[in-house]
Amino acid sequence: SGKSTLFKLLIGLQECPEKSIYFGNQDLTNISLTKLRNSIAYVPTQSYLLSTTISDNIKFGKELPMHETVEVAAKKADLYRDLGDLLNNDLHKLAEEGQDLSGGQKQRINMARGFYKNAPYLLLDDCFSALDAITVTTILETLNNVKDQTILCISQRLEVIEKADKILVFDEGRIVEEGTHEELLAKKG
Repeated sequence: SGKSTLFKLLIGLQECPEKSIYFGNQDLTNISLTKLRNSIAYVPTQSYLLSTTISDNIKFGKELPMHETVEVAAKKADLYRDLGDLLNNDLHKLAEEGQDLSGGQKQRINMARGFYKNAPYLLLDDCFSALDAITVTTILETLNNVKDQTILCISQRLEVIEKADKILVFDEGRIVEEGTHEELLAKKG
């Protein structure tokens, strides 16, 4: 517990006590909500899809010059493997809440939305849970090649956690251990 709360604090869904979290060397309470949210691409566990095209779901109403192209974001989320034809079809609209898609497909569209925003910080909130092992491996390879972006990831999957530069272990809302996968294993953490 405490992991999702941290993300809620970071994106401004919960009020943060002063001087408790520093974001980019700045007290989180001194950063405007607009600036904070513009700096973060948040991918929640739950997928939120509109009854429109896959491309429009990825853009989610935002088309700014700093954003990556929909195609690049879709490739990073491994959407072309099984949704390529639908992705390039401006006539195909998704069913309400993506009922015509699998849980993994919905989650990958959600992840593509996060990649599309191309913000300095990418928050992935247990969004690997509905994905098969091959897709997880493909997306992890993509994340491993990311430059100039900080990625915070909550995950229950060992193959995701093992790849992290730094792991924070939470217990009852507090960080009780931190380190690489190897360091934590050496500590029997």
